[in-house]
Amino acid sequence: MNDQNISAGASANSGDEVPPAARKYPTWLVILLILVATSSFIDRVIVATLGPSIKEDLGITDGQFGMLTGLGFAFLYATFGMPLARLADRGNRVSLMAIATAVWSVMTALSGMAVNFFQLLLLRVGVGIGEAAASPCTISLIGDTFPREKRASALAIVALGSSLGSLIGGFGGGWLGEHVGWREAFVIVGLPGLLLAVLIHFTLKEPERGQFEANTRFGPETPPFTAVMKEIFSRKAFLFMSLGCGMTSFVNFGVLMFLPIYLGRAFEMSMTQAGLLFGIVTSVSNAIGTLVGGYGSDWAAKRDIRWYAWLPALCVLITAPLYIIGLLQSEWIVAMPIITCAAIFVFTFYAPTFAATQNMMQPRMRATASAVLIFFQNVVGMGLGPLFVGLMSDHFAARAFRGEGDYLAQCVDQLGTLNQSCNLAATSGIQTAMVCCVLFLGLASLSYFLAGRTIRKDFI
Repeated sequence: MNDQNISAGASANSGDEVPPAARKYPTWLVILLILVATSSFIDRVIVATLGPSIKEDLGITDGQFGMLTGLGFAFLYATFGMPLARLADRGNRVSLMAIATAVWSVMTALSGMAVNFFQLLLLRVGVGIGEAAASPCTISLIGDTFPREKRASALAIVALGSSLGSLIGGFGGGWLGEHVGWREAFVIVGLPGLLLAVLIHFTLKEPERGQFEANTRFGPETPPFTAVMKEIFSRKAFLFMSLGCGMTSFVNFGVLMFLPIYLGRAFEMSMTQAGLLFGIVTSVSNAIGTLVGGYGSDWAAKRDIRWYAWLPALCVLITAPLYIIGLLQSEWIVAMPIITCAAIFVFTFYAPTFAATQNMMQPRMRATASAVLIFFQNVVGMGLGPLFVGLMSDHFAARAFRGEGDYLAQCVDQLGTLNQSCNLAATSGIQTAMVCCVLFLGLASLSYFLAGRTIRKDFI
């Protein structure tokens, strides 16, 4: 994205010549926000990549692992997101983001010192609390730096950081876990975030709120929380898009966070191999899908703003059969391209969903509205998706187990060894659980289609 295009949004309401530094600042803002997304996603996905080593070392089940990658992280992430978003609507978003980045980086580094499941769970909760401020601040800063017709595109570019984070966390985490150790891997990927926090604090500035909005009927003051909730719940399109976002994320996190473990069981891959494929799938699909969703919805919405809802509805609907076909393949060389295509389609939901949210809300409501949307995305999606897959994996594996005794008692410490009965049951369990998870995309698609019915009148 070149400086001229970015700065065009920042100077849209001014006829004066913009100084070179001012033209370049939006580019620098986007670069740092990309790095924030990269850091947060590295810290988020590295647990999935290191999963086999963590499970073996700490002796935890698939269900417990689903708690680590899902609800344990996401519940407080989403719960703290609301008060932190209110703080972002009232105060300095740059300072809040700098502090949050430092918090999640320290918590990630400390995760390498956990000696049991509960300690690691508490530290992952700490990572979630830190990351809770990142998305509301990012989305709100974008909303006050770019006009509405450029916000989905800007968000799509910033979201490239999550693709980069997925690639680094996938391949780098797998290599570090196999050659250095999972504990050391947490420390190595966590500490650089402290430098990023310093850059945010000293180089970003707080933008003027609502500078691109003609209709700011609540004035310069932050409206009461009750007024924000009334505004939010008066917009049916917002509520349906929140549900669609939550269900799409439920499937996305449920499938992708268990992908390295699935690859290890189904195709006997090493952590480095599984991590590399995980990183490629998530980074490529996230980058392409988010860019297509952002630029595609901005382009199509010039003709009909309902495309902010229709585009994710159609893409999510296409995703479901692709995921199922890919997960049922017996050769990884066939399965992975299909799974990647499915993930590309599903990642189109992000930019139009969050851009539409910004376009429905007054400037000093945007961070709070984003937090509500993120609550759906993370409690329903990141929280329950991996937990659902983990618990269902244990359930289906127990049913498929043909050895003597109870599956969990006999097999938790035996996966990856020569115990064929345990390995076959575990592979069958995780595959069936992931296929069941994918079926929820039907509800996600329906929610987006319903959002399209009222989105015209819900935009400000």
